[in-house]
Amino acid sequence: MNADIRANPSLDSPYFDLAGHLGSRAYCIHNMMYPDSGEETSGLLDIGVKDLLPSPFFAPPLSPPKGTTFELRPAEGTSGVGMFAARNIPAGGLILVERPILIAPYIIALESAPESEIFAALLRRLPPDTVAHFMTLANCKPPEECTAIEGIMRTNAIAVSLPVPDDVPYPELPTHRALFLNTSRCNHSCSPNAKWHWDAPSFSLSLKALRPIPAGHEITVAYIDPTSPRAERRAQLKDTYAFSCRCAACARPSAAVAQSDAARAELAAFWAAVLPFEAWCRDARLPDYGLVDAHARAYQLIEAEGLQTLGIGKHLDAIAMGYGALRDVAQFRVWAARARDARLEEDDAVGARVLEEWIREPETFPVWGWRESLLKASSPKASSPKSVKCMWRD
Repeated sequence: MNADIRANPSLDSPYFDLAGHLGSRAYCIHNMMYPDSGEETSGLLDIGVKDLLPSPFFAPPLSPPKGTTFELRPAEGTSGVGMFAARNIPAGGLILVERPILIAPYIIALESAPESEIFAALLRRLPPDTVAHFMTLANCKPPEECTAIEGIMRTNAIAVSLPVPDDVPYPELPTHRALFLNTSRCNHSCSPNAKWHWDAPSFSLSLKALRPIPAGHEITVAYIDPTSPRAERRAQLKDTYAFSCRCAACARPSAAVAQSDAARAELAAFWAAVLPFEAWCRDARLPDYGLVDAHARAYQLIEAEGLQTLGIGKHLDAIAMGYGALRDVAQFRVWAARARDARLEEDDAVGARVLEEWIREPETFPVWGWRESLLKASSPKASSPKSVKCMWRD
């Protein structure tokens, strides 16, 4: 188990030691109450983690009124329910804000109590209607493997991160399993049209559209890494969730699969291979539009594969910065406008306003003409503008 956890990038725990972890845990069962909504979460938490939770929790984003953005109904091609758009949802549109009903550590270090008993105990602390709703969720685990309650939790729980103490030996893993009644209805697609974001201070999850979703269309998320080859994706989904993926990306003709797999592999490797902005600006051996072309290709592949879940904002920023560094007014304005629109979809009004100012007056862009000026500089260590990261996202 040590090797598996250390190698799992989503857990980010390269020095995990199971023996030390088991010997250092002290848990409490705790119900988190939300006066702003009247809801509650039943949780098993390490005491150190519980002590770091805000009290009270921050207010979450305001969720759209019930029934205005989605409806739950049987999903074609599955034996269960899916989430469908109740109206046209624009890219970046907020679909729902939801708090979990259950939360527990990714690894529960209680050898004397099986997970089935723990989840059942947590569930008993919730209102009967919540429990009834929980029991209607999908369960892909066979009865000989685990109880129905544990199966539902293992089928539907989402990995979320909580703050953990950093001044103790063998601290709790930040990754926890949380179950959300509505988001759990989202089915998988290898080209998802929605993505969720977890906010620990408000203990809430926001589900947003990645691209426009027409009314009546199913709202989907990615259960696994969508950049893996189709054969690997299907095998992983079959092994973990016991279904054969028939999403649009997987249903492509065999002749198109190799092209799709290659595009996804290229996107997966993009950020490790692309040259940093400043290095491109300084290197006369590189084509003037080399960096712009590289990011434009990544952007086109994302659009073609329906992989907006990978993020297009950084590519739009890089393209606009590249054109700015080349003093290309027309293209800078085109791509800076796209970058501005992406910021608005992300509710980054401040960033959008700054970009709008640069669109009006490109010469005020902090790295305007930077490639030309650096290539002309006599010293290879010519000073860089302090705001070279003026548009760069974390």
